Amino acid sequence: MATTVFRRDHLLRRLVNPASVSVDSTGRATTSTTDYLGRPLKAIVWAATAVVPGDMMQTTTNLVYVCTSAGTPAAGDPAPPGYGNTVVSGTATMRQLTTI
Repeated sequence: MATTVFRRDHLLRRLVNPASVSVDSTGRATTSTTDYLGRPLKAIVWAATAVVPGDMMQTTTNLVYVCTSAGTPAAGDPAPPGYGNTVVSGTATMRQLTTI
């Protein structure tokens, strides 16, 4: 079993123990980049790193955002704009994909 920087599966369900022994929500092992069927994992931990449209990030409060305009997000979590709404963080525009 692998560790991964990703925090969600292809349906945006949380991974269990991604930093040590990554498994999906039903206990099936993942690799560092894919689930048990080879589908790509999603949503890296929120960080001030360059993003392009389509990149997904997860905040410390487990909200998932997708980049809609390239840039570099601010280091801290943005104020949640509400499901489906956008927020400008640093120089990137992000749309909230999940709720708590």
